[in-house]
Amino acid sequence: MKRNNNISFLIALLLLGEYIEVQGTSNNIPPPRRVILRLPFIRLRGGSSTATTAVKQKPKHKHVKKQKKRPRGGPPPPPLILINNVKLGIDKLGNKIQADTINLGKNIGREWGKLTSNTRKFVANIPKILPKPGGIRRRKKIKSSKLDEVCHTFSSVLKGSEVDTAQLLKACKAHLLFMKSGGSSLRLVAKDLEANLQKAEKVYKKSPKEHKCLSSLLSCEKEKGIHDGSELHEKSAAMGLLWIRRSLAFQLDLYSSLITKTIHPRDAAKSAYHLHLAPYHGWALRKVFPASLTQMPDRSVFIAKCGGIKEDELNDEYDRAIAKKLKVLVGHWQPLLGTWKDEFERLGLEDIRRV
Repeated sequence: MKRNNNISFLIALLLLGEYIEVQGTSNNIPPPRRVILRLPFIRLRGGSSTATTAVKQKPKHKHVKKQKKRPRGGPPPPPLILINNVKLGIDKLGNKIQADTINLGKNIGREWGKLTSNTRKFVANIPKILPKPGGIRRRKKIKSSKLDEVCHTFSSVLKGSEVDTAQLLKACKAHLLFMKSGGSSLRLVAKDLEANLQKAEKVYKKSPKEHKCLSSLLSCEKEKGIHDGSELHEKSAAMGLLWIRRSLAFQLDLYSSLITKTIHPRDAAKSAYHLHLAPYHGWALRKVFPASLTQMPDRSVFIAKCGGIKEDELNDEYDRAIAKKLKVLVGHWQPLLGTWKDEFERLGLEDIRRV
């Protein structure tokens, strides 16, 4: 019977469960407490024996949402983080724009410097590109150095009303080289000029100061009595200068025809010969000299030789340029030959004998 009582007691404990509720008796009493009893000597299925603990429930109150206080020193709330990020982004963008602007300014300055330098070079080269006033833009420089030298030296022979002897002889030497480069058509004329130039130069070198101008040279020879009136001594400077003047007068008419393009050079040379040389030539020279002029080439060939270029290189530009140089030379000769002849006539040395 005692054993049965023990079993009944154990069953009663099992039926009690894990807690015993105690209900309040008044409305003023706080909500009921739940007391949990852990029985150390009872092992439930799947469980383990633990110490008995008691947990009291806190009174139930109305649920009121309270704002959580942000602890000091902690991270800012999300809105502030966003604002800070935007601010940092704007600062970075501003710094980048400022740096890009500085670099852009430097690049603009550098490119502007290059543009300015190139512009200055271009402006400096404009005179080389554009034709000179009254000149011609040439694809190739004309090889007329001999003609240029003749024009240059004859430009300073006549000084006022006086003929500079030294400069005259220098100009005649330059002209002799120019004539020899002109081919066979003027070969006989060039040979005659060379012989007469040697006569005048030989006398001048004996006393350059005394023979400084043409009038003093002719006066010195006349005072020495080497001439027979107007009949000049064959080896005198006066004889050489007389025939040089007549030769240049002949060539002046020839070159003038090349400038105006009026007649064939051969016909112009024959006409100039009969006017300036034939009256003073004997029978033999009047046969030989005109025969040499029959070899005178066409104007284009003659102009090309004067310019120092080949005939197939001659074009309208070259033609005009060479003709212009010949016109300059003729312009120097006209007043010079007039003063030259006046000096001979003044001193009575114009020898009109035939040779």
